[in-house]
Amino acid sequence: MILDRFVAFIFVAELALTAQVFAADGHHEAKADSSATVDIQSDGTVVMHSHNAELVPYVVFDGERHLPRLATITTDVKKRTDAEGDDPSSTVSVTVDDLSGEAPKRLSSFSDPGSEGEILGETYFDSSQPGCCAGPTIHSVRSLEDGKLLYRATGDGEAGSSAWAEAPNSKPHLVRWAAFDGLVDEAAANTGVVGYLSYGDLNGTLSRVEIKSADNKDDINTGLSHEAKLVWVDAKSQKSGHEPTSGSPENPESIWSLDKISDAQKFGGFALRLLNYDGRSLATIPIDADRLKPAQAKLGKGITVSELSK
Repeated sequence: MILDRFVAFIFVAELALTAQVFAADGHHEAKADSSATVDIQSDGTVVMHSHNAELVPYVVFDGERHLPRLATITTDVKKRTDAEGDDPSSTVSVTVDDLSGEAPKRLSSFSDPGSEGEILGETYFDSSQPGCCAGPTIHSVRSLEDGKLLYRATGDGEAGSSAWAEAPNSKPHLVRWAAFDGLVDEAAANTGVVGYLSYGDLNGTLSRVEIKSADNKDDINTGLSHEAKLVWVDAKSQKSGHEPTSGSPENPESIWSLDKISDAQKFGGFALRLLNYDGRSLATIPIDADRLKPAQAKLGKGITVSELSK
């Protein structure tokens, strides 16, 4: 039907008709819906809206048993031909259910801006919002089991510009992350702020610093927002022949100077280094008592760092 203002074409793809999970005798079954609409306006603009549900079963190991989980990942993405990129109102929504009992048990439910989502190491979830007009991709990384937001980061790689570390053979197992959130807006460039560096654990941020540059503000802001790199610097690891590296959510870098520690307050004695897109070191910030210590940082030319409240 031709309307006065637009021609509408609607396509609905039904994968199944319910998101409810059924269980009987250890058997679980899940179904979910997907749909898409396309509106062709009178001026030729095409407006698209897709609602896609993906069911991802996975397993976590608690040291004794394999525990089945079901993640339902729903992307709600809007696009139009008279604007670049995905509409910023697009979202990624996730629910996680524990299927280890007779009946499913909801563990977490969360939603973040973005148009793509991915499970990382069966422990974390990364919702990503691709940048528009040379802007960086923005990542929101959460814990799958409880939905806690760990960090926001920019960067073109998996989980954004981030680094992951562990204390090997620690009991309980101690894991830490660091993430860089770059700024590219005019206000940030005028004040010299290039971004924020956060450090935390599986409950969220423990320490956060602001990074400023007195030189080449526009170039450094854009480059860092896409390609900043974080690496862990640990004298014992490097003495053993390991180059400073980032680790990943699936495989955190082992900090061997922390071998077998049991007290989180002893998480220290090494450093986090921020590298520019050309591999140049901008800041090396020591970690002591499980916090970044910007006052003791070794800084590149024109770089300053200052501690922020979380």
